[in-house]
Amino acid sequence: MKPSRYIGGLSMKNLFTDEHLDNLPTIRLAKIALKNFKSVKNGEIVLNCGKKYIPYGTKPDILGLYGQNGSGKTALIEAISILKHLLSGRSVPCEYADCIDVESGFSTLSFTFDFQYPEGNNYPTNNDIRNVVYSFKIKRDVVSDDVAEDFAPMFVIESDDEEFSYSAPKEQVIVYDEVLKVSGTMCGKKCTLKPFCDTSKPDIYIAPATKAKHLLGDLDESKRIQLGIAKEKAKSKSKSFIFIRNTLDLFNQYSNYSIFYQILVELYMWAHFYLFVVDSKSTGLIRLNFMLPVFANGKMQVVPIGKRFPVRPEAFEDMKKNFASISLVLTQIVPGLSIDVADYGTTMLKDGKTAQIVELIAKRGNLTIPLRSESDGVRKIISTLNLLILVYNQHSMTVAYDEFDAGIFEYLLGEILQVIQNSGKGQFIFTSHNMRPLEVLNKEFIWFTTTDPHMRYTKLAGLGETNNLRRVYYREIALHEHYDNLYSETKRNQIISAMRKAGGE
Repeated sequence: MKPSRYIGGLSMKNLFTDEHLDNLPTIRLAKIALKNFKSVKNGEIVLNCGKKYIPYGTKPDILGLYGQNGSGKTALIEAISILKHLLSGRSVPCEYADCIDVESGFSTLSFTFDFQYPEGNNYPTNNDIRNVVYSFKIKRDVVSDDVAEDFAPMFVIESDDEEFSYSAPKEQVIVYDEVLKVSGTMCGKKCTLKPFCDTSKPDIYIAPATKAKHLLGDLDESKRIQLGIAKEKAKSKSKSFIFIRNTLDLFNQYSNYSIFYQILVELYMWAHFYLFVVDSKSTGLIRLNFMLPVFANGKMQVVPIGKRFPVRPEAFEDMKKNFASISLVLTQIVPGLSIDVADYGTTMLKDGKTAQIVELIAKRGNLTIPLRSESDGVRKIISTLNLLILVYNQHSMTVAYDEFDAGIFEYLLGEILQVIQNSGKGQFIFTSHNMRPLEVLNKEFIWFTTTDPHMRYTKLAGLGETNNLRRVYYREIALHEHYDNLYSETKRNQIISAMRKAGGE
């Protein structure tokens, strides 16, 4: 994906120089640490690229997370979703207030990134390799009446005779104590891990002072006022103070395009156009026959399944091209099946402009049917392929997918993951209940949840090359040969007894 000053309708104007856009790093998640987040008191996962140096432009990176229900799998995906919202300068949805531990009153999230810059050029970052750590805390707060309208329902679904909607929650997420640190090579010079943008110090907007000068220059009263306005806006809107556009514009104006400023806008762009999260809400919409999440024009969008819908002429050709690419791969996965966008003429929109009336259709030989009539599994594969194509082809692409196996035949699930493992380029993070991936993926890509909330994530150590990870995991669940915290034991007789009692016997 060739970056530009305008991607997906979002302006990058004045944030990047053209030379910088030609020398962007490959960025990957290397480590994730959660504290007091949902069922995770403490949990840390080191992805493969965080353990091994993966040279620029080579090898995919995969993380498959397994474990019993309620043990912290979805928590990991939701944490990455919060990360995307913050780094891209967007509001964290109110629903994430429910993820914050009630006893402690706040959660701490930390993400380590692997930055690898291209080599063979005259740009100052030539062949630099860095680790960047972004940590922050979140707490809940009551939404005041004057800002409640900013926290609209996540989605509204309309049908012929009724409307389904989720009312706005009364609590919001407050983001605070944001800290960014960097280590590695900075313009060819080695540096140890030190903070360069710290908002956790009382009464100081940005610390340390020596690094703040590289972002803001000399801090006069005018800048303090502007920073104060940005900080209050970020708090009221559940946004990051560092990555809210007001603050980035200040950095852009006064940083003299410093190396620290470049790191911030690189993360900002990566979160917008290279990081995607698919959670249970979006996949739930697929199963309900309402919406199909697709990646188009540099952002995730939802396309109606159950009805015809208008598309502006300038977006129609992009949509056709997008679904043609998906269909190219779909035909290989489900032989004989392809998809297309049917055009039913033009209509007039409320703003007086024209639009194409279109509908998604499926083709099997000479048979053409609306996509809504296809199975849940087919629709799931179609929405998933959109992102997997990007993971396969883009080095910086990171996709986090909750319940990736839902609705996909297990043999096909294994085939898709093997293709990414063997010849993909990007990073794919997924949770799953189907254990077929344990048989086909390298053991270095698999993590497990535990029953201990203070050490929520672990790997199975001491496995030989010939060990079948699926069999080992089953054996550990049943016999606890080496690990006694992988599964909270369920007893069949007790389940039977509970079933009888629940039925009134």
